[in-house]
Amino acid sequence: MNYQFSIPSLPETPKCSPNKLIQLASNLPDATISIPSVDKILEAIEQGKADRVSKLDWVYCIHAKAQWDQQNIDRSGKTSAAIWKVAIYNSWLQHQLLWRLALYYSGHQEQVLAKSLAESFDIFANSDLVSHLLPVQIIGVLCNKQAGRELAKIACEQRINRTELLNTIKEDLPVWIPLFSKFIEDIIPYFTTIRSPSQQQVRWLLSCLDEMSESQQIKAVNHLLTNVSNDIASNHSLLVDWLRNNYRNGENWYKLSDPARQRLREWIGGINYGDFQKLVNLILNKLDLQDFESNRLCRRRDFWADYSNRFERLRILLPKTSQIAIGYQIQGDVDLLEDDGSDPTEVCIFDFGEWFVVELFRGRGSETRLFPKNPINQQILFGESTLSVKRIRCLGGDKHDHEFLWQVFSRIWLTNNGILPNPDTQCSRNPTAEQLQQRENKLERWKREIERLEREAKAYV
Repeated sequence: MNYQFSIPSLPETPKCSPNKLIQLASNLPDATISIPSVDKILEAIEQGKADRVSKLDWVYCIHAKAQWDQQNIDRSGKTSAAIWKVAIYNSWLQHQLLWRLALYYSGHQEQVLAKSLAESFDIFANSDLVSHLLPVQIIGVLCNKQAGRELAKIACEQRINRTELLNTIKEDLPVWIPLFSKFIEDIIPYFTTIRSPSQQQVRWLLSCLDEMSESQQIKAVNHLLTNVSNDIASNHSLLVDWLRNNYRNGENWYKLSDPARQRLREWIGGINYGDFQKLVNLILNKLDLQDFESNRLCRRRDFWADYSNRFERLRILLPKTSQIAIGYQIQGDVDLLEDDGSDPTEVCIFDFGEWFVVELFRGRGSETRLFPKNPINQQILFGESTLSVKRIRCLGGDKHDHEFLWQVFSRIWLTNNGILPNPDTQCSRNPTAEQLQQRENKLERWKREIERLEREAKAYV
């Protein structure tokens, strides 16, 4: 089927001429565009009219200054210094120059800023009006050979980690330049140069560690453990606690180097022994003890000093009388010892990794007990809020006396169970036959006393 459609007719397009528009244009004055020049801007600065220089003119001046310097070598430094002096009072110009200077030192160089402007930055940076500004301080270290470490120092002084630093300066400096992403690796090397870090500096360090990637943190912790002294660790339990929680247990432990693992053991042990030592000293100073009790406690304190690197954890249990006398002068895991009629005594529970050692300080018996580290013992000795002397004795375990020459035989006893003293610890002299006989006589009485106390404990529990 064929269809035929008619072609529509269209009106002719009128021929128009924009006479009025042409006439209007012909009456307008000739338009001229003023092209800025570096010379004109420098002239304005010399005449004290820098406030009249437009932002567009400044952009052109900064862009063209490198080429201008080539033609005016003898004036390049002086004129750049003059521009920086204007920038002290012109925040917009400050921003333009600092932004480009950061790019300059990140490798772009004269693509973004004239060399003379970069070299005369000190004129600006040394002004009291701007020297305190964080972007100015940061720019000041970018050309340093150890820029990353110097930037870490600034972050430490400001108490801000990398994320906080970038959020602070993101409107002022290009935060994507390589240094701002790499300087996190310089934080630990900088921290290790601080001889006596404050608590605030340690908190800053931990904040930085928390924001690191896994690989960065492992590297940082290895460096920290092998380059910071034990004295610093002993003064900052917060640092040791963080390391213990994040690296002592779990797979992170095996990602540390052997020297780092050994150092962490020493740090943890040192902190825990410090608490034990402080407890003994407080008891000696605060409680009215007989001379033989004081001497016994001093010998305990000195004996366990040889094992200070081995303490994994420490729990302290105090009778009511000691808690009242000592108050809250002991930090850490401290609980009230339940009164079950036993002689008053303080109790320390040491975690030595594979073994728990329970030390009873005073009273009849006054023994050391050794328990294997299993879930049941761990729950009772470290998990339960209330413990008593009789309940501890009912757990059994291997036990050792504190009678004559106890230090010699206690060391052998611990060694046989895999609990070794610190390296370079001197061994005691071998006792004489007479001394051994004297010990044996005292030991028989102690054994009978312990058997009686254990029977009482079982009857009570």
